[in-house]
This record gives sequence, C-alpha cells and structure tokens, in this order.
Amino acid sequence: MGVKEFYFTGGEPFLHPEIADILKEALKLGTTTILSNGTLITKEIAQRLFQISSQSKYKPEFRVSLESYREAENDLIRGKGSFKKALSGIQALVCAGFNPIITIADWSKYGRFTKEREDGFESLARSLNVPQLRLKKLPLVLLGRSAELIRPYRKDEQVTESCFDNFSMDNLQCATSRIVTSKGVFVCPILIGDQKAWMGWSLKEALGPYMMESPACYTCRTSGLTCKNDDFLSYETHTFQGGKELKILAKDTVRKLVNEFYATAAMQPQKELCCPSSYNPADLSHIPQEVLNISYGCGSPVTQANIKPGESVLDLGSGGGVDCFIAAKMAGEQGQVIGIDMTDEMLRNANASKEIVARNLGFDNVWFMKGFLEEIPLADECVDVVTSNCVINLSTQKEKVFQEIFRVLRNGGRFVISDIVSDKEVPLSMKQDKKLWGECISGAVTEKEFFHITKKLGFYGLEVVNRYRYKEVERVKFYSITARAYKYNKSKECVYSGQYAIYNGPLSSVSDDDNHTYPVGIPIEICTDTAWKLSNPPYKGMFIISDMQNKDVKISCGPQCC
Repeated sequence: MGVKEFYFTGGEPFLHPEIADILKEALKLGTTTILSNGTLITKEIAQRLFQISSQSKYKPEFRVSLESYREAENDLIRGKGSFKKALSGIQALVCAGFNPIITIADWSKYGRFTKEREDGFESLARSLNVPQLRLKKLPLVLLGRSAELIRPYRKDEQVTESCFDNFSMDNLQCATSRIVTSKGVFVCPILIGDQKAWMGWSLKEALGPYMMESPACYTCRTSGLTCKNDDFLSYETHTFQGGKELKILAKDTVRKLVNEFYATAAMQPQKELCCPSSYNPADLSHIPQEVLNISYGCGSPVTQANIKPGESVLDLGSGGGVDCFIAAKMAGEQGQVIGIDMTDEMLRNANASKEIVARNLGFDNVWFMKGFLEEIPLADECVDVVTSNCVINLSTQKEKVFQEIFRVLRNGGRFVISDIVSDKEVPLSMKQDKKLWGECISGAVTEKEFFHITKKLGFYGLEVVNRYRYKEVERVKFYSITARAYKYNKSKECVYSGQYAIYNGPLSSVSDDDNHTYPVGIPIEICTDTAWKLSNPPYKGMFIISDMQNKDVKISCGPQCC
C-alpha cells in the first residue's frame, strides 16, 4: 500500500507486553517512531531496543512527551511523579545510545506556564547528557485536559472552504496518514474515539477523504500541526582552548536546507520572503518583472554602494539577479558585475533574464557563476565592491565569508551588505527550525558579533547606512541593517614622515579604528598608513592632511600606532 513510515503511540506503547517484538517487525519495513511518555522505559528495555536497532535495516526514533522542564508544571498536567519517571526513561534511552526527541505542547500562547522554555529544556538536556537537544513543539489542541485548563474551541474556530484557497491539501497530516487501533482506523491520533473521524476497519477502507468536522482541524490548518518527525538539523561539536565545547550546525546540512528552500522560491514566488525590499523605480526600468517576483532581500545594498562607472562589482547570493542588474547600469559598459549563487534554479532564472537586461541597456557586463559564500571562485583582489542582500545569515561560517570578501576586494575596496541581525543570541530550538533558516532568522548573529567579525578581519570605516526592526520571534528582536566598510592592506612597516591630521568638526573629537583620537582643530601626528586612510573614503573631507615636512625623515611608529 506504499506505507513509508510507522508511528506507535497510545496511551502508552510500552504497556503492550510484546512491543519490542512488534517494533522489530516494523523496522524490517520502514522508519519507525515510538511516541511515549517515557515513564515505563527502563535500562533493560532500552538495551533490548538498541540490540533490535543494531540488527535492523531501518533505525527507530523515540519521542518522549513533557509539558515543561519544571517538575511541578509538568505533573500538573501529566500526574504526580510523571516528570521524574520520564527523565529516567530519557536517561535510559541516552545510555543505550539513542538521542530521543522531546515533544512539548506550546501553552505559552494562552499565558500558561513559563515562556522561557527553550533555555530551560537546553539546561535539562545537558543535565541528562543528551548529545543534542531535539525539541518538537506542538501547538495546543483545545480538547480534553487542555480544554479544561484553558477553554474549549470557539464556534468560529472551524475550518471553512476559504481556509484552503491557495493551500495544498498535501500539507495536512490527514492527507498522508492514518492511525490504526483496536477499535478500527481513525483519521489521526488526536481524534481517536471520535466517531466522525472513524474511517473503517482496515487501511484500505480508510483511504477515503475526511470531512474535517472536528475543531481540532482548525489548529492543524492554521498552525501546520503534524505528528510526523521534523527533519532535525545535524550539529558538529567543536572544542575550544580550555576544553569548552560548542555545537554548531553542520555546514552541508544548512547548505542543503537553504538550497532546497530557495530552489522552491525560484520556481514559485514567495511574496515578501525575508523582508520586503523597496527600490527606486528608475533603478528597475531595464529589469524584467519576472526578476522582481523572485527578489528576496532585506535592503538595497547596491543603491548604497556608490558604484562608479568602470568599477567591478561582486554580488554574493545573487538569486534571480535583481541587484546585479541594478549594479550593471551603474557600472556601465566599462564595468563588470559578477553574481554568485549556489542554487541552480536561481542561476537559470538569472541567466534567462540576462539577455533582456543587456538588450535594454545596450551592453552586456553581467556574469553569473555557481559558488558558495565561504569559497568564492574568484582570484585575490579582483573587485572594487562586494554586495550581498540578506544571505550571509544563511551561512554557518560567517567569519569565513568575511575572510573571502576581504580576499577578493582590492585595496581600498568596500563591501555594502544588507542582512538580518538579532539583539540576543538565537536559541538552539530556533536554529533547528528549517523554515526559520530559510526566512533569515535562525542563522542571524547579534549585531555586536556582526561588527566584531568585520573589525577583527581588518575592515575599517564601518558605517551603519540603514537599520530598522524586522520582526520579533520568541522574544528575540531581529533587525535589518545595511552596513558599509572598507579594506586596507597595512604596510609592512608603519612609519611617521612628518604628516599631521586636523579634524574639521563638527564634533568635539573623534576616534578612528586604530584608537587615535582627534580633537577638533588640533594637529595630530599620523603615520603614512593613517594618512592614506584619512585621505580616502569614508573619511575623505573630514580631515586636513598636512604635506610631509621632510620626506627623508622616516621614524618607525611602533606597535601602539596602528
């Protein structure tokens, strides 16, 4: 019948005296998941399951349900003593070599229990030696005990035909699964016992459509509720000096996820994916509408880059090509624009529009290449400007990305980057959310860390060109920023040859990236490196730089200069 996955739930599956033998048979046929409250899982049972798993074609998954990481809150719903028993079951699974998924219902929407749940579960997982927290959050279904504690469904909380406008029914769990019980086959685990959800005595009988009469269907439709396992992201453990360990997302895992996400977005335009970006219509007059339909960004970095005719521009994560095509007009016939993207579907769309843009401009100066942000397929010091529009947050190796940007920029070149940053570190549970990765949320670093990376790698003259609040998710605030900074290759020897810098004002004093302070109107001795930087953007015009008093005098400045 084409069954691909098996899920065992209850009640409590481990009440069945032959559950181990049943799982052994299921694992011969497909991926198998056991949904348990964990209270009956002993070390002996866990070891038996491990032996079965090691001899099976498919591997089992275990999901243990908790209401809270706090004992009192959990036991209020699940009964006194259930919390300690569940933790004992989780520990037994971990000791046997499994990494169970912890399933929780999200009560916080209704103001019940603590909202600081992710941090609490992370601490709980560490105390149990869980190798990687795998947290599945389920929206609350207002039936049974939850209806008593919160409220039952309202009359208006029912699905209607309009709920399915522009919506694929395949997204619903009831379109692809059935629950088999001793009382027959039901449409889903939530509705076991509901006679309207009874589909027959066999799977073959139960394949017909369900009318979705239960109010619980409203939760499924509006929240995307599914009892299926999420595709949890894999992590790599990195050990730092002093023995501190940190789990980070595996590079290839995120690349695959993001690639699939934007491949779909290339074929089916997603309105205002990431942040809505607005451009000056004059900058878009030569660009086909099809390109604009698949433009996903959080700013307009190209228009802030002050691109001059004849300059070479590199756009990272070029997507459908909108920023490249805007830059093409600015760089002119003597300029060059290169777009790099890893998604084949985006590159196909961009190349299909390239001929139209060239015809409209009267020249062709744009090239698209396949590549990765962390491994830019260009030579050293070959471009004047690097732009990117909401893509660096999609990389798990942000420092490597900025190293590559520094490498390909010419001396004095600049980057102009629009991206998403956060006001605090994004919790692990959000980093496990595939959808939030694609929406530029899960991979965001803090604003402080973003600027720290750029300065650490040698960029100077950092400017925040634009900043606005994007959204708030689980008490983390996210901002769209557009930042600009410059590359300077420091001389082999820092020397003073008689030059001075006088700050013009209007502030009483300013400090540069090398911690030199310039009071307004006061001559300050500067080295040749600093003189070059202050004479060029972004400082050009802010200082009066004196000529060298004596070209033959060259004094080493020492390590405290720059």
